[in-house]
Amino acid sequence: MMNVADILTAGLLSIILFFSFSVARNIHRTLDKENAGSLLKVLFPKYFLWSALISFLCLILYIVEGQDIQLIAMSFVFLGSVFSKYYLVPRINKNRDLIKEGDSMAKKTFSSLHLTSVSINMIQIALLVIILII
Repeated sequence: MMNVADILTAGLLSIILFFSFSVARNIHRTLDKENAGSLLKVLFPKYFLWSALISFLCLILYIVEGQDIQLIAMSFVFLGSVFSKYYLVPRINKNRDLIKEGDSMAKKTFSSLHLTSVSINMIQIALLVIILII
């Protein structure tokens, strides 16, 4: 039987999957490059904030429930969300703006930061699945 922490974990996994594979992808397919970038610039900080808040709540619940493996895995999910929101997103946005201004080095930095963000998201998905199956 699933407890509250597991239900929140499943919800967080659903949010991440939906946002990653539906929202972000379809924004790029539907809107022109400029508007897609502007919309994602607004959505991503909120996405990572909600991910951080939900994962933090799960952390507390896993502590209370004494589920150490889930706690450790969820700690990495939480840290990934906080790192993405407060470190990666501002730098990604800055480099996106620099690209629009014609800075050729910014494109390489943007690509590297974006790859890091996607990698963190994929690791978070894997960790959330692991939490739910153990």
